[in-house]
Amino acid sequence: MRGLVIRGPGELGIEELEPLEPGADEVRVRSMAVGICGTDLEILNGQVSEQYVTYPVVPGHEWSGVVEAVGSAVAHVKPGDRVISEGIVACGRCESCRSGLTNLCLNYDQLGFTRRGGAAEQVVAPASGIHRIPDSLSFEAAVLVEPAATVLRGVMRTPFKPGMTAAVIGPGTLGLLTVQVLQAFGAAEIILIGTRDNQLEFGRTLGATRWINNRTDDPQERIKAWTNGQGVDLVVETSGSVEAVASCFGLCKPGGHVVLEGVAGSDKQLTLPSDLIMLQDLTVHGIFSYTTQSWSKVLQLLAAGLLDFESLVTHRFKLEEYEQAFESIRRKSGVTAKVVMVHGEGKPDERLA
Repeated sequence: MRGLVIRGPGELGIEELEPLEPGADEVRVRSMAVGICGTDLEILNGQVSEQYVTYPVVPGHEWSGVVEAVGSAVAHVKPGDRVISEGIVACGRCESCRSGLTNLCLNYDQLGFTRRGGAAEQVVAPASGIHRIPDSLSFEAAVLVEPAATVLRGVMRTPFKPGMTAAVIGPGTLGLLTVQVLQAFGAAEIILIGTRDNQLEFGRTLGATRWINNRTDDPQERIKAWTNGQGVDLVVETSGSVEAVASCFGLCKPGGHVVLEGVAGSDKQLTLPSDLIMLQDLTVHGIFSYTTQSWSKVLQLLAAGLLDFESLVTHRFKLEEYEQAFESIRRKSGVTAKVVMVHGEGKPDERLA
């Protein structure tokens, strides 16, 4: 049984791994597809704090597969079921967990960071985080439920309602998912902001009503012109750029909301326009990851046909092509949404053929 292992910063390769058996409340899954994101690249580069990652580690916190075996206490899934798994392994006992903030569990543990992730051919995960997926959803597209659950939680933290307006900064995976989620929530206007025309135009095909290249246009001037000088109800920042975060507040209408989802890095410092935030009565939400509730909501939207993850899978590689997979994340050449590695023969799921 093989897996992709990051032994330490800059050390990446396929290795033979010991097989695993599930405990009473665990599920063993044959991993079929694993998404690679910027965080995985940061783990490889040694840019993630030791508080969150333990080397050597098998990456893959976005993954899907088929149940092989279940523990004696597991009843909601069975061998042969097509599933996805939450990455965060919450203890369920600490104050954060008891208050529903499982994303902030005080006993941090996560697949792909401190436990074997989906880049292994076989993964054992807590049954509490296992969700069945419909046959209509490909294994490759299913890996997007994980980042979508974070995006959706961010929108749900605000009073966003049908007919409201929004701006999304950063047309990467999180930003493009945000466009889809906002469309599902009935947004009247979704303005996508970024620096690459091809990514922005791709966002138009997913539901963005307008886009702005902030290298050539001033987003604040454009948005004020399009909204009769008011601004938008909601700004979602997904890029992690401190300059982009600072620009959010000038895009909001009075009483608006700003959601911060991008990671800038602990070495980055931000100067906030505190008077503007106060005088315009703005609300700022920091969003770290997801909860089980937001996973369930994403699956409901998928079942209702309100989200389309298949179109977001832009790059597919065999596990053996891991170097190309990580390089595609690093270079971001062409339109890039989700990069996926597949196990086995490395063929795309037949639903995408």
